[in-house]
Amino acid sequence: MEYLDAREAEMFQLLKNLVEMETPSADKAAVSRLAAHLDTYCDAMGMTCEKEHYAHAGDALFARTAPGAQKPVALLAHLDTVHPAGSWPVLFRQDGDFLYGPGVYDCKGGIVIALFAVRALMAGGYRKRQIRLVLSSDEETAHMLSEGQGGQLFTRACEGCAAAFNCESGSPCNEIVTERMGGAVMRIHVTGIAAHAGRNPEKGASAIRTAARLVERIEQLTDFSGNLFNCGKITGGTGANVIADSCDISLGLRYHSNAGYEKALRELGALCEELPLPGTSATLSLLGRYPAMEKTPGTDRLLALYGEASHLLGLGPVTPLSVGGCSDSAFITQMGIPTLCSLGIAGANAHTKEEYALRSSMLPQCRKLVTTILSLPDDGK
Repeated sequence: MEYLDAREAEMFQLLKNLVEMETPSADKAAVSRLAAHLDTYCDAMGMTCEKEHYAHAGDALFARTAPGAQKPVALLAHLDTVHPAGSWPVLFRQDGDFLYGPGVYDCKGGIVIALFAVRALMAGGYRKRQIRLVLSSDEETAHMLSEGQGGQLFTRACEGCAAAFNCESGSPCNEIVTERMGGAVMRIHVTGIAAHAGRNPEKGASAIRTAARLVERIEQLTDFSGNLFNCGKITGGTGANVIADSCDISLGLRYHSNAGYEKALRELGALCEELPLPGTSATLSLLGRYPAMEKTPGTDRLLALYGEASHLLGLGPVTPLSVGGCSDSAFITQMGIPTLCSLGIAGANAHTKEEYALRSSMLPQCRKLVTTILSLPDDGK
């Protein structure tokens, strides 16, 4: 690990540079600039690089080392962040061990850890497995900006991999995410018949009344041990004197299993058929979706290897964690590939102006990742 120890300052400088390149998901040009910057960086490392282009999202990056005799390993992170450009008066700030800035924790610290893990492996002559680095560009929008293509990138980039490691924002407590709830963003569009609310209300059919019926029944479907339904935004109508002929419900769905998602679809479809009042109708549309990150048969074994690496390095035991937030890891586990998530820089307060990362966690997180990859058993063993 001497290679990494000698490059902590270089890791820090790269992180600072990445944070100062603001990359809000919706800023296609800004995200693409970062993808181009890292394309050049990975090319200089000797990796083969491809940029993925999308109509409305920034470019994603897929880089890989030379093929090895054993199955490849995938490293994941994402380029985009949540805050609009200009939201932070100072883009990067250090206060002792604490680093502040947009995406410093989620997920630019993870990009740095993934890159230096690859660099350390290459510098040590590691050729047993190809390392595939996948940096998505609209993770924070559930790949809605790329119309789902951002999620589909993982199917191609990670096909045939023995394992995957997502360098998403990490835990200061050595907690490793092995399961995540899935999430979907949906819209229910309700149509009705407009009419004057005083002169001829009997000729109207209120889309808002039907929407109200739907909201109440949908949220009654919530089961805190299963599926979670949240009608988070309602828009409709033109004025108090008009029977509304249109109303939209923005619906967020969370589910512990992919079977739960299918169940929710059936339930929502039935409600959209059954509940509309005469003269109204309801149409359900899927805007974006993350599958649930479910354990694969090899997940516990991979976690054990990571735990052994942590112990070997004197960094203590690891704890498996199941969380409600979504990530790109789910696309990998759907393929049956064992995956560990939240292996990036440690910190807290993602998606807020108080977001921070711990500088002292960069090297340990990178060491654990490299040691785990080196310890992967031969395929079939």
